[in-house]
Amino acid sequence: MTPPASAFKKPPKKEDPKLTAVLILDAFDQRFAPIHDSYPCFGTFPICNVPVVNFCLSWLMRTEVKTVMLVVSTLNAKHAEYVQNEWKSAFDEFTVVTCDGVTSVGDCMREVHNRELITGDFMLITNPSAVVSSTLAPQITEFRKRRRENPDNVMTLIYSHRENPENFVIGISTETGKLHLYPAANSLNQLRAEKKDFYEGVSIRRDVTSTGIALCSRLIATQFSDNFDFVGIDDVVREILSKDDILGMSVHVDVLSNKEKAFCAYDYESLLILNTLMLERWFHPVVPEASDPTRLIKSYVRNVYLEENGENVALKEMHWILNDQCRTLAVGQKAKIAFDTVIHTSCIGSHTEISSKCRILGSIIGKNCKIGENCHIEHAFIGDNVTIRPGTHIPKETIIGNSVVFPKDLPGMHNSAVIKSAINEEKYEKLQSHCIENVHVAKFRHGGPFWRRAVDGKTKFPVEEESDTDTDSTDSSDGNDGIDDSTRQFHDEVLESMQKILESENQEMRHLILEINSSKLACNVTMDDVARNVFAAFLRLGQNLELPALKNLITKWMDLFLNYYKTNPETLRAKTPDQRKFEIELKKKCQIQMLLAIEDKFDRDPGFLPKIPHLVHFLYTSEILEEEAILEWESTIDKVEKKELKEKMKPIIDWLMEEDEEDEEEEEEEEEEE
Repeated sequence: MTPPASAFKKPPKKEDPKLTAVLILDAFDQRFAPIHDSYPCFGTFPICNVPVVNFCLSWLMRTEVKTVMLVVSTLNAKHAEYVQNEWKSAFDEFTVVTCDGVTSVGDCMREVHNRELITGDFMLITNPSAVVSSTLAPQITEFRKRRRENPDNVMTLIYSHRENPENFVIGISTETGKLHLYPAANSLNQLRAEKKDFYEGVSIRRDVTSTGIALCSRLIATQFSDNFDFVGIDDVVREILSKDDILGMSVHVDVLSNKEKAFCAYDYESLLILNTLMLERWFHPVVPEASDPTRLIKSYVRNVYLEENGENVALKEMHWILNDQCRTLAVGQKAKIAFDTVIHTSCIGSHTEISSKCRILGSIIGKNCKIGENCHIEHAFIGDNVTIRPGTHIPKETIIGNSVVFPKDLPGMHNSAVIKSAINEEKYEKLQSHCIENVHVAKFRHGGPFWRRAVDGKTKFPVEEESDTDTDSTDSSDGNDGIDDSTRQFHDEVLESMQKILESENQEMRHLILEINSSKLACNVTMDDVARNVFAAFLRLGQNLELPALKNLITKWMDLFLNYYKTNPETLRAKTPDQRKFEIELKKKCQIQMLLAIEDKFDRDPGFLPKIPHLVHFLYTSEILEEEAILEWESTIDKVEKKELKEKMKPIIDWLMEEDEEDEEEEEEEEEEE
């Protein structure tokens, strides 16, 4: 009996579950303290007189996301409920997760994870102002493909192709998009890139900026729960990269094309930029008039947006009372603007009155403000209920908090904000304020900028430079300048362990290896750092000042060097072909790190130069170093800056090349004889 045709049909392809969006509604940044009275919840901050989270949700509803989890601090729960009531009909499921006492994205994610609310892959949006002009469908598809190929591909960061003002820099694999290099928390524009990174085809990018969006495995939420000091997604990324050989996880980066616009705001300057982008319709169909279910906003010529309910800017015989020089602006209901005022790329809140002959450029002005005649306001943020007297010139990058009567002759407010009352320094411990005339001036205690997130590569809360008084002064020429604290700590611990072994009667290498491995785990350093610093510490031992003693100790400690720099044939046999290939490549990289440690020693102690060729030759004949690693390292030595080292290594390189030629000739002769 012939089976029915349906028996030969392929089963229907199982669809991937739709991503859940985890959206953090708060911004935990004390720079927004001056406007906290009017906008305690960052997601309600007005862009084009529309709460900024509305643009994010308006974009999300155009993606595959059908479930939204809005995470908010308990203090702002009422704002989240208002957002939920507005947007729940746009999604299949829209829930609010309130968290007590949270002060960071990390706290929010720990709470979500502890409640077991995340059951699969999800889209994490750490900034409620994030918005993209596309649906991210290709990026989501690629993320799922990577996850199917390897479940350890746990995160894809979405970046936009846009220069960033902080010169934020990352290192990405040109072929795979895997993230290799990420800046430290206190140096956004510097990478600790090494030569090996360039061997692996890493592209150093300064032309991209974060969108505040990440596609994540459930394991990312676990990372937050396992590390209570993690503040944001950056901490998770650094953890994964620093423990690559332990966790085995990978982070990838997808950079959107130039056609796809994406942005998120994180300081006053970027809020103004986002306001301008929205006014100019860069994210169409996400536009002001279609992004607020409770407001009737209409768009007109010259990118002018009016909130229609009530008495808007006066219309007379269907002609604008606003003059032709007013363009690219949003105006709230019942606002009053004099005809001869000029306004560009700005947002004016409801019930605000602006008198004649004013000039307002690139600014956001809140509700119920009174701007006197002949005022000049450029690139400023002004809160609600603010009074500015006639003839006042507001300096660029000025921040004015709620209910301030701005003094006409107030001195320059560089890196500060003008507020009505003294700052609550218990609540905002990073800020301080002092009284001038009838207002208070708030500043960061560390003197950093209020307007922008970063200046000169420092984060919003710069880490104070540590003094060098505590560093080891016994061998200053071999100091570890330029490395991070964890790597320096690892180096010092390895050196201390080596010194203890030397002083002990029983110099068993297995004890030293255990000590080094323990330090590796405690300091969270990579295998590259281990390989480099083990030999760097070894070279600093007092017993190794002379070459004969150095060679003797290498021979005596051979098990140590074979453990970190050579593959074990017996161990290799027990592994799969792919594992063997990985192990061989790893040990080759470790050998290059050993040679780089020798090069570092020469950089700090030029007198070490005559010993280098003899040391490299000895390591080669002792079968610790392999020819391929030596040749690869030597090819990267700078011909100009390190000419002497290049010349010193030439005899060994020539000898190795001659050896290769002789081996090839012998092989050819054997083939001919056969």
